[in-house]
Amino acid sequence: MKADLTKNNVQSAAYWTIILTGAVVGLIYFRPFLEPIVLALLVWYLILTIRKYIAKVKFIRMYAPVWLQRVLAFGIAFSVIYGIYQIVSLNVSLIAVNANRYDENLRLFLLEVRSFTDRYSWVPNIEDAIRDFDYRSLVAGAFNSVSALLGSIALVLVYVIFFVIEENYMGNKVYQMFKKDSNRDNFRFTINRISYSVNKYFTVKTEVSVLTAVVSYLLLLLLKVDFPVLWAFIIFVLNFIPYIGSLVASLLPAIFAIFQFASFWPFVYVFLLIEAVQIVVGNYIEPKRMGKTLNLSPLAVIMALSFWGSIWGILGMILAVPIVSVIIIICSQFPATRGIAVLLTERGNIGQLDHDR
Repeated sequence: MKADLTKNNVQSAAYWTIILTGAVVGLIYFRPFLEPIVLALLVWYLILTIRKYIAKVKFIRMYAPVWLQRVLAFGIAFSVIYGIYQIVSLNVSLIAVNANRYDENLRLFLLEVRSFTDRYSWVPNIEDAIRDFDYRSLVAGAFNSVSALLGSIALVLVYVIFFVIEENYMGNKVYQMFKKDSNRDNFRFTINRISYSVNKYFTVKTEVSVLTAVVSYLLLLLLKVDFPVLWAFIIFVLNFIPYIGSLVASLLPAIFAIFQFASFWPFVYVFLLIEAVQIVVGNYIEPKRMGKTLNLSPLAVIMALSFWGSIWGILGMILAVPIVSVIIIICSQFPATRGIAVLLTERGNIGQLDHDR
């Protein structure tokens, strides 16, 4: 009997290894195909959220049918996306136009660095590292990425339209999928739990990211750093990446301050102020708004960031936390995978999921 159990366990482990390996290879190989679909799902979810807020307006709720509310939400969502693209592309192109001035400022700063390192022998020589920093390629890469994103907007738009149309038939499809009421209820419970968790995460993250971006914009404006709108947008986006996103978001405008002012002290001022905003919002405001909804292990989040970032870049890192949350919810519904859900939680407690059920 023991031999059979061992054999079954080995076979099960082999099956799961093959499935997971195939899934990872598929995610990497089919990335160009899957990314527009994922972006379309995010936009569709944004449209759903906007529509919920629109429906709260009494006048619109009384006189506008559901299809008109969807059209309004659709128009608002894509207007915001197109406006963001225009702002980002304009600022990136302006950086390229002013490249000669930043080159001269960098040369002056390197002279200060050389004078400082010659005066104090214990200071490591960072002049070569700064000189080798090719910011022109970085700006060009950012501009090309934005252009590539615009090129995929048409495909994303098509997917979003079909997702919106599919809403009308989803309820009937769920009913036809399951013959037993208990199975249908379990499926609806899982979907509702996933929807609530993902909606809570993105809603709160968007709120605190907007707050962080607005305060950072005002500080950058006060410090007279060029392109504060661009840096505020980058801070907004990177704030969706846990742990490392806030640090990178503080470093980028601080490093740019060196090119603008040809001095090290603006780097210190900008970094400390932006990082202070990140710390206050991330450690005090966000936990109060988020509560214990996600219940994720920090180790699981870090591993998810590393994994999804390595295969899907920034988009994968933004989606890492919601993906882990979804995995916990799904795994907690089945006895065979309940242990996985326990390992991925913060303190091994999935009782809240059972209580909600």
